[in-house]
Amino acid sequence: MNSVLCIIFFFTLALQVANCACPCSDPSLCNTITDTTRKEIYVFSLQNKASSWHKFDWQKVTSVVSVGYISTDLMCLAHKHDARVIVIANYKVSDLTNPALRTQWVKKQLSLVRDNYYDGINIDFEEPILKNESDVREAYTALVKEAYQIFKQSNAHYQVSVDVAWSPNCIDLRCYDNKRLADNTDFLFVMAYDEQSQIFGDCIALANSPYNKTMQGLDGYLNLGIKPDQLVLGVPWYGYAYPCLSLSQDNVCSIKHVPFRGVGCSDAAGHQIDYRVIYPLLVNHSSGGRHWDEAARSPFFNYKDTTTGQMNQVRYDDPESLKVKYSAAQSFGLRGVGTWNIDCLDYSDAPYAAEQTQKMFDAFPTYPRHSWK
Repeated sequence: MNSVLCIIFFFTLALQVANCACPCSDPSLCNTITDTTRKEIYVFSLQNKASSWHKFDWQKVTSVVSVGYISTDLMCLAHKHDARVIVIANYKVSDLTNPALRTQWVKKQLSLVRDNYYDGINIDFEEPILKNESDVREAYTALVKEAYQIFKQSNAHYQVSVDVAWSPNCIDLRCYDNKRLADNTDFLFVMAYDEQSQIFGDCIALANSPYNKTMQGLDGYLNLGIKPDQLVLGVPWYGYAYPCLSLSQDNVCSIKHVPFRGVGCSDAAGHQIDYRVIYPLLVNHSSGGRHWDEAARSPFFNYKDTTTGQMNQVRYDDPESLKVKYSAAQSFGLRGVGTWNIDCLDYSDAPYAAEQTQKMFDAFPTYPRHSWK
């Protein structure tokens, strides 16, 4: 066999081996998504549940981060709809200042992505870094930079993103170098939820993602010099149910003082509640129906626990309040929007499920499926 034929033979054999290794029925579905500039509908999935995946609105969703599981079945389905599937990863704060461990971690994450035909990584690090911990802050930035460089060297189309707090102003003692994080990623996912993790005023139930605080947070990132297309606005598809110590006639719900990271009052006084639970609770058990908080531009309702007699207030987002934030993201020119998390909806045949689930997806902006530049 001459050298040319030999090259062709082994090239063809390599392709056949690669195709055999691909777990999808169509081997082309194992190819990395190559559109690196389109706007994002970026969602997090916590349930390894194919029956739910098939009910996602794939006309809207562009990227799915699988949290707590890896699934090549999800990868095949997402790629069929020209959507990315992303691995999520965290890092021990105690190991941040060790360069060798950082490199080892990055290479491990890259292997995970490669081996499962995923499209990139989402770094979800939320540990405190104090203002005076410059060495730790620098080390975290170095970790992100190294991940970005190694992933892009492996495949220029791999996507690297980092989750950040709703504001860059040391929220929950997370004093990160957000500008440099943005400079060394494809974009930052701004987690515009749990915005009452530290309540500095009256200890009362407040909106999970109030419009005014969310806009202040986005302004903070933009004022750092971060470009709008380096930001994706993440919103909650869940809320908080707060037991009220007292409930005034104008619906002020006083809550228990539960401290968090140095502040005496926090949303930890309540518990998270998914939208799939919220809507039936509103319809069937609310006292006085749905109310609208004009300052926060979000809804809430009160209900009494029939077992204990405890009055509760639920603060949440629905299609109306989400559209307000999505519209703001579009007016800012952001890279896109997303949600924590897509499994907060009801994909069953229960009453209200299909209608309310579709309304939540319909609230998402309709972005062109291909490059927007």
